[in-house]
Amino acid sequence: MFGKFSALVTLGIAVATMAVQPLHAQKADSGPKRECKTQVVERTGGSARTMVFAHKKARDAWRQKVGRKYGREWTSWLFAKNPEYRCRKVKKGRKVCKILATPCKSLVLVHGPHKNCSFYKIQGTGTKSKLKEWAKHTARKAWAKRVRGFYGKKYDTWLLSNNKETNCKNLKDGSYKCNVIAQPCRFVLAN
Repeated sequence: MFGKFSALVTLGIAVATMAVQPLHAQKADSGPKRECKTQVVERTGGSARTMVFAHKKARDAWRQKVGRKYGREWTSWLFAKNPEYRCRKVKKGRKVCKILATPCKSLVLVHGPHKNCSFYKIQGTGTKSKLKEWAKHTARKAWAKRVRGFYGKKYDTWLLSNNKETNCKNLKDGSYKCNVIAQPCRFVLAN
């Protein structure tokens, strides 16, 4: 049973990693109109226990470097040209990734508020409660706390999140325990 579970987790991580490739990396001719710099920016992220989080740390480090060098409008990973990860294992099974990509910015202007969402879904598990609604509430609070750890406070609003799922179990003692999962989002005001 455990072997099947670990195989499913590995498959899920592989699918998630493919899904977070920039849109234009999946098809060369598709994607938004963009303006690109000529220089490739490379940056190494911190170590992580999983490859998914090693990729995330590398992307975050890349965004910081690009933001300092060219400005915030160039930091979107979705518009980056020719993205490439180079990962390796370091001590105690941890992973470190270097990322190489050419910064680009969108030439399409978005006016007014729009949502900016993370690539990954975050899960939160609540505490046991006799009231089902309270069990859901504690699960959403746990989700918000985990989201703040990964993305910061701007993304921790449950109502703004995408792809929400709530699963509650009725335990033998008549209480409930809930688990929620959702893709964190925040509002961005563009001029």
